[in-house]
Amino acid sequence: MSPATAVAAGAALLGAVLWPVRQNWRPRRQRRDGFPLSYYPMFSAERMRTGTVVHLVGVDAHGETRWLHYSHAGTGGLNQVRRQLRCEVKAGRAERVASTVAAAVARRGGAATRGVREVRVVSGTYNYAEFFAGRVVAEREVVHATAAVVSRS
Repeated sequence: MSPATAVAAGAALLGAVLWPVRQNWRPRRQRRDGFPLSYYPMFSAERMRTGTVVHLVGVDAHGETRWLHYSHAGTGGLNQVRRQLRCEVKAGRAERVASTVAAAVARRGGAATRGVREVRVVSGTYNYAEFFAGRVVAEREVVHATAAVVSRS
């Protein structure tokens, strides 16, 4: 390939990648994102200050809480199980989720769940800046359901 052809191909590729960026200067309602050329709205859009997530909390005999691993609620990746939890809560089946997770905690045992006596299905609203700075305290929390962990021993 000649140097002129390489420069032209590089310029064409760079132009194709940068072309969608012009969407950022349009009014928000007129912006169009598409495959394979994207203006990357996931990186350029204004982010909300807080986010709400449905998650599992274990409570020990002293009232101390800890987040439980998502795998107690279902198989698949974190986002898949998180979405399933949200759908179950929205459909009014939080009690069933709590019971299923409590049974899984009792069955599996392990150091991460040692001493857990109760499972809670919770929606927590977290401040992103605080959360990612290591201060994991919910601004608002709603407990949808609880279930006792019944040990087999």
